[in-house]
Amino acid sequence: MVAANYLEKLGRELLRTDAPLLLEEIKQAAAAASSSAAMTKTTMGSKSSSPSASWVESKLTNLWVNSLMTLATRACATVEPDVKAGDLLDIRPYCKVKVIPGGSVTDSAYMSGVVFHKNVSHKKMARIIPNAKIMMLSGGIEYTRTAINRIASLDTLLEQEERYMEILVTKIFKLKPDVLIAGKSVCMKAKELLLRANIALIQYVKPTLMARIARQTGATVLSSIDHVMNSSILGHCRRFRLVSFRDNDVWIDDDASTKAISSEQKSVPELLSKNIPNHERQAALAARKLGEGVLDGMDAVTLGLAKRGVVKTYVMIEGCPKELGCTVVLRGASRPALKMVKRVLRFLINCSYNMKLEKSYILERCCRLPPTYQIPSTPCCSSSLCVDFGQPPNNRKARPWNGGKNDPAQRSLSGKITPLDHQAILITSVWMTDKTQCCPAEVKGICYYSMQDVSLGQFLRDSCFNLSLKCQNPSCKKSVIDHSLSFIHNDGLINISVEHMDNPIPTSSLQKQQQKDLDSSLSTSKQETPSPDYEPIATWTYCMKCSQVVTPLTFLSKQTWQWSFGKFLEVYFYNRDAIINAPGHRCSCRMQTSSQLFFGCGSLAARFTYEKISPYSVFCRRHLPFDEAFHRMHSLQDLEHISVTSSSLFVKYDNQIHAISRETRELFGSAMNKPEHLQAVLSELNLVSAEVDNATKVLQEKISSVTAKYSKADSGKRSDVRNNEYNNLFNFPWYSRRYLFMLASAWNERLSAAGQALSAMKKIQHAGGSGRGDSAVVPAIVGDASTEDVIEAMKRMFMLQETYSRNYNVTKMTMPRSYKGEGGLFEGNILPDGRVATLEQEAEIDDEEFYSDPDNDIDFEDDIDADVLASRNRVYSPQASSSSSSSKRSSRQRPKKVSSGKKPSEMAEELPMIPDQSPSPLGFANNYDSSGQLESQGKSKTVTAGGAVKSALTRFFNRGGNKEDPYVVDLGFFGKGRPRLQPGIGGLIIPVFDDQPSTIIAHSLASNDYDVQFKQFLTATSQTESRSEKHEPSRKDIEQRRNIERRMLGRNKSHIKHTFRDFDEKGQQLCKFVCTTFWSVQFNAVRQAFMNPQMSSKDSSSGDTAPGSTKSSSGANRLDIEKSYIRSLAQSFAWAASGGKSGAAFSRTTDDRFVIKCISRTELQMFLDCAPAYFEYLSKAFFHGLPTVLCKIVGVYQIGYHNRVTGRRTMEQVAVMQNIFYSRKISKIFDLKGSLRGRFTRQGNNLEKEKKSSKKSKQYGRSKSDATSDSESFSSGDEKDDDTLSTSSGGVEKDEKVPNNSEKGEKAEKSESIPTLLDGDFLEFTSGRPLPLTDRAKAVFHMSILNDTLFLSIINVLDYSILVGIDEEKMELVVGIIDFMRQYDILKQMERVGKSLPMVVGSEAPTIIQPPLYKARFTNAMERYFMTVPSKWTTI
Repeated sequence: MVAANYLEKLGRELLRTDAPLLLEEIKQAAAAASSSAAMTKTTMGSKSSSPSASWVESKLTNLWVNSLMTLATRACATVEPDVKAGDLLDIRPYCKVKVIPGGSVTDSAYMSGVVFHKNVSHKKMARIIPNAKIMMLSGGIEYTRTAINRIASLDTLLEQEERYMEILVTKIFKLKPDVLIAGKSVCMKAKELLLRANIALIQYVKPTLMARIARQTGATVLSSIDHVMNSSILGHCRRFRLVSFRDNDVWIDDDASTKAISSEQKSVPELLSKNIPNHERQAALAARKLGEGVLDGMDAVTLGLAKRGVVKTYVMIEGCPKELGCTVVLRGASRPALKMVKRVLRFLINCSYNMKLEKSYILERCCRLPPTYQIPSTPCCSSSLCVDFGQPPNNRKARPWNGGKNDPAQRSLSGKITPLDHQAILITSVWMTDKTQCCPAEVKGICYYSMQDVSLGQFLRDSCFNLSLKCQNPSCKKSVIDHSLSFIHNDGLINISVEHMDNPIPTSSLQKQQQKDLDSSLSTSKQETPSPDYEPIATWTYCMKCSQVVTPLTFLSKQTWQWSFGKFLEVYFYNRDAIINAPGHRCSCRMQTSSQLFFGCGSLAARFTYEKISPYSVFCRRHLPFDEAFHRMHSLQDLEHISVTSSSLFVKYDNQIHAISRETRELFGSAMNKPEHLQAVLSELNLVSAEVDNATKVLQEKISSVTAKYSKADSGKRSDVRNNEYNNLFNFPWYSRRYLFMLASAWNERLSAAGQALSAMKKIQHAGGSGRGDSAVVPAIVGDASTEDVIEAMKRMFMLQETYSRNYNVTKMTMPRSYKGEGGLFEGNILPDGRVATLEQEAEIDDEEFYSDPDNDIDFEDDIDADVLASRNRVYSPQASSSSSSSKRSSRQRPKKVSSGKKPSEMAEELPMIPDQSPSPLGFANNYDSSGQLESQGKSKTVTAGGAVKSALTRFFNRGGNKEDPYVVDLGFFGKGRPRLQPGIGGLIIPVFDDQPSTIIAHSLASNDYDVQFKQFLTATSQTESRSEKHEPSRKDIEQRRNIERRMLGRNKSHIKHTFRDFDEKGQQLCKFVCTTFWSVQFNAVRQAFMNPQMSSKDSSSGDTAPGSTKSSSGANRLDIEKSYIRSLAQSFAWAASGGKSGAAFSRTTDDRFVIKCISRTELQMFLDCAPAYFEYLSKAFFHGLPTVLCKIVGVYQIGYHNRVTGRRTMEQVAVMQNIFYSRKISKIFDLKGSLRGRFTRQGNNLEKEKKSSKKSKQYGRSKSDATSDSESFSSGDEKDDDTLSTSSGGVEKDEKVPNNSEKGEKAEKSESIPTLLDGDFLEFTSGRPLPLTDRAKAVFHMSILNDTLFLSIINVLDYSILVGIDEEKMELVVGIIDFMRQYDILKQMERVGKSLPMVVGSEAPTIIQPPLYKARFTNAMERYFMTVPSKWTTI
C-alpha cells in the first residue's frame, strides 16, 4: 500500500513538472465544462450550484493520474523479461506506448500485442483476421534482373518474372500464413498472387518494429524466401485487425475564434460555415461524423473516409503472450501533450517494475518498514522507497550525473531536480588483497537498467562466485577468495569478501522454489530451460547487534535475481529506514547499519558489510589572516605581567633608596664630611624616590586604563575602536618596557653617582676615625685622596640630575625623540644619560668577526652578497648617492626637533601614554647612512691576535664590574630584548633575542634604513610600471592588483642588507646583527597577495592613491600587512618538528602563522636561482586561479649576530613560510613522499628522535643556566616543550605567555605530542585503503598536485613531500607541499647512485630519483593514497 501511494505521488509530481501542456489542456477543458454547466443552469433555470473550474480541473487531473497508475502497474504485472535467457534488464523496450490524439483519457487502453501505424497494401485485403498466422520477411519480394537476361525481349522477361513470383508465392502458400509482413517492397505480381490467396500484406516495416512483432508473436524473421522450411517460423496472435481513427492532428472540432490553431490544422465548424469545394465539404462532414470514435478498417474503406484523408489506420496484433510485451495506447489530448504524458508513463512503468523487484528483495531479506513510517511531504527524488538524497552540498546547482548523455529524455523538462535526473549512480571501487591495493581506486558509473548495468544475480555469479575470475592487476596471481571488493559512495562503504564454507548450502528447500518457477515458465508460449551454469543462490542475514543469524535461508527468486545491481547499491546506501523483520529472534535492528548480508552459492559465501564513513574535504589556505583578537589578548596579558613585574621593581628601588638614605643619615654625625654634601645626596635620593612613586602611579594608571578600554572592546560592546588604536595597543607593552628600562637605567646612574659620593664620604669618615692621634696630617691626606672623589661624585650627580630632568618626563611618561619625527616613540641607540653612541664605538668590530668560525665560513664577497651589491648599484645611482650623502650631512646640522605630523598627534590623542609632541632638548643623531650600513663600515680595521685578546679581557672585566656596584638595582625582566636598539618606522619597537632568529628579521624589516632602501627599489619598479601603463585606463582596485602582480613578476634583484648594533650604558658594543633580505620587492608582493583578504575577491580594492605611484605601493595597505607580518615575527619559539631526517632547526611564531626554517647554503642558492619561476607560479595562483597546494614561502633571509659578551657568533640562512596548520586542530600529521622505502616510523622511537631534533633546534640560543645570557624572551615562553610538535589552533597553549611554575606544569600536561608519520604509517592508518575525499575536494586536490609537480619538475626540484594534517572536527585534510628548495644536483645524483647499489630485485626504489620520475611516482602515490567518494550530486 505504501508503494502504491508513493507511486501515485510520484506520478502526480511528474505530471506537474514534465507535462505542462496536458495541465494547460485540462485547465481549458475544466473552464469550458464549467462555463457550459453555468449556461445550462441559466437556460433551464436550475437552482443547483454548478461545479467550479478548479473542482473540474482536480477531477480531470485525478482521472489522468489514476489512468496512468493503472496502465503502468498492469504493464509491470504482465510483462516479465527473462534476463537469464538474454532479455534486457529494462522492461521499457518491451512496453510500447502509442500516442493517438483525440478521444478521452478513458479511451486509453492496454493491449498484449503490438500497435503500429500501417495499412495493408491493397484495399481488398482482409482487415480483421482471427487467430492469424504471421510470416515475416526482412527483405522484399522482387524479381532481380541480372546482366545475362537484360538483353532478352520484354515478353520473355515478363514471363520469367511471373514464373519466379509464382514459385516464391507457392512456397509461401504451403505454410498457409494469414499475414505477410515485409521489410521492403513487394512487386505488383506478388501482391496480386497474395490477394488471390487471401493473405494480407504489410510492407515497408522497420527492423526494430519487426523485432518487436517477432518477439511477441513468436515468428522468425526470414532474410529470404529460400529459407522457408516449415510452419515453425510463423507467428501467432488471437486477432489481427486494422483500426481507423480520425486524424486529429489535422481535423479539430474547436472553433478558431475560441482557440488559436496552427496552419496545418483544419477546424470542422469553420470549414462547414464557408463556401468550399464539394470534396472538401465531404471530408469535413466525414470528420464530423466520425468524431472521436473508432472505426473498423473495412468500415473506413466502405464509407470512403480513408480515401478523403480523414482517418489514420493502425495495425493491431492482439492476443500475444502477455509476459513477452505489451502496448499502451494513450488518448485524451493533443499529440504534443500526449508526447509528454508518454514520457512520464514510460518512467512510471520503470518505477513500478523497480518497486516490484525491490519488494521481492526486501521480503527475501525479511525486512520491513517501521510501523510509524510515512511518505515524506517533500518532493520525491528516487524511484525507490525510503530513499532520500538530501540537498545538494554547498547549494550546488549542477544536475546529477546521468551517464554523460545529453539525451533530454533522461532529464526533467522543468529544469528542476526530479527522479528522472536520479537514474544513475557513481561509485568508487577498490580491489584489496591483505590491506594492499591491487589496483588504484576507480570511479564507475551505473545507469539503472541500461547496458552499463547488470542484474544482482549476474553480479553475484560473475564477480563473487566465479573462481576463474582474474585480478585486474596482471602481477596479482591470487583468486577471488583472496580479494575483497569495496564500493564507496556518499557516506557509506560496502565491503564484499568471498570465503569458503565448511558445508555447502542445502538444496532441499529449493524444490518448492524451482516448482514455482517451472509453473510460471509452463504458462508461457516459449519453453525456456535454465542455463547450464545456473546454480541456485541463497541469502541470509546476520545481525551484528544480536550476534546471530536472524533470517532463514532463502533462495533468490527470479525477480530478485533480475533486480538492477545499481538500484541494489542505491538502496543499500540510502535506505536508512528499513528494519529487520525477525520476531522469532526478537530482532528489529536497522537493515543498513546493524546487519551483514550473505549470499551463498554451493560452498562459497559472499559477505556484504556496510561501514559508515565520513569523506574529508581538502583545505589549502589561500589567504593567511591576521589574528587580531589573539594579539590583543596577548598584549593585555603582557601589560598585566608588566604591571606585576614593575611593581616588584619599584619596591626594590624603594628599598634600595631607603637603605642608601639610612647610610647617608648615619654620616651626619661625622665632622669629616660636609653637611651640604650629605644633604645633596639625600635630596637626590628623595628626588629619585619621588620619581619612582610617580612612575608607579602613572604606569599603573596607564595600564589600567588601557586594559579597561580594550577589554571592553574585546567583549564586543565597543565598536568605535579603530585599527590604529589596536596598533597603539600592540605597541604599548614594548614601549612601556623600553620606557621603564630607560627610566630605571637613569635611576641606576643617579643611584650609582649617589653611592659613589657616599662611598667617598665613608672613606673620609673611616680615615678620620683611624687617624685621630695625628689630626694635623691625616686630614690633609684625606683631603687629597677622597675629597676630590666626593667633589667629582657631586659634579656627576648634579649633571645627571640636570640631564634627566630635561629629557625624561615621568609625569607624562615621555622620552626624548629624534629629529626625524616619523611617529617614533624615541629613536637612536641612546645611553641612559642622553648621550649618543659614537660612530667609533659602533664600528668597534668589523664584519670579519662574523666569519672567523671555520664551520660557518661564509664570505660576503660570494654570489649572494654580490646580488646585494648589484641591487644597490642599480638603485643607488650617482645622483642618488650624492643626494643621500648631502642629505645625511645636512641632517646632522639641522636643529633637533620633533615633527608635528598627523600620526603622532593622533597617537597622542587616542593613546594618552604616547609621548607628547613638545621639542626635545637633546637630539640623537642617526648612526646609519641611507644604505642601511654604518658610516664607518667601509673603513678597514686590522684586528691582531693581541688586540683581540685585549678586547676580550676588557669585555670580561667590564662585565664583572657592572655587577659589583652595590647601589644599582638589577632590572632583570626589563633589561631583556635589547631595549636600547633604535625603534623602527612609526616608532615601532621590536625586541631582539639571540635565540629567536625571527626577531632579528622583524627588527630589520621595521627599521627606517630598510624602509629607505625598499622604497628606492619600489620607486624604480613603479617608474617602470607607470611608463608601461601610462595610457591604460583602469579602476583603482584592478590596477592595484596589477601592480602587485607586476612587482611579483619583476626580474630585477632587490636584495637589502641591513646591519645594526646594541650598546651598553657605557657605550660599549654588546652585539652586532646583520640581516640580508633577498628579493624584498617580490616577497613583499607575495605577502600583499597572500595576507590581504581583499586580494581573494575580484572586486576588491586596496589603496586609495593613483595607480602606479609609489605611494600606492607603500601606502597604508602595504604597511598594515607588513606590520602584521613584523608583529608575528617579533615573537617566536624554538620548535622541534618531528619526522624530518635533515636535522634542520625550526622556529614558530607565537601566533602560529609562520614557521621559520633554517636552510643550508646550497638550498638558499638554489632557491634564489629559481626564485623568478617561483614568483611567476605564485602569480598564476593568486591572480589567475591556478589550483596549488604549495606551502607559501613569504621571505628568505640570511641573518647573523656576534655577541661580544659571550663571544658567540653565527650566520644562518632561514626561510619564512606559512604554517600549514594555522588555526586548525590537527589530530594526526603525515609527511608523504610516495615511496615506502624507509618511510615507516615506529611509535616507540618517536620520543628519542624528537629529543635529538630538539637538541639541533637550539643552535641559536644558549643554556638557561648562562647568567649573562640575553636570550630569554618575555612572551615566547621558555616553557614551550621543544620535544613536541604543537598544532593547536587558536592556541589554548599559546594564550598564557608568562605563566608561573605551576602553570608550566599544567600546560605541559595539557600539551600532547603529535608525531609526524610517514607513508608506511599512512597506509597502516587507512588499512591500505585510500583515504576518502569528497568529489570536489579530490578534483581540486588532483589538479593542484598535477600543477605543482609539473612546476617543480620543470625547475629540476625533487625530494619534496606533502604534509597532510587531519582535522577531525571539521573533517578536513589540511595539506601543503613542503621542502621544495633542493634541486637535482651532483650531490643528489651521487646519493641516488649510492642508495641504488644495495637494491635487490623487487625492493622499493630509493627516494632520490630523477625529477620527472619523482613527479610520476608522487602523483601515482597520491592516486593510491586518496580516492574520490562520489554522491548523487557528483558531476563528471
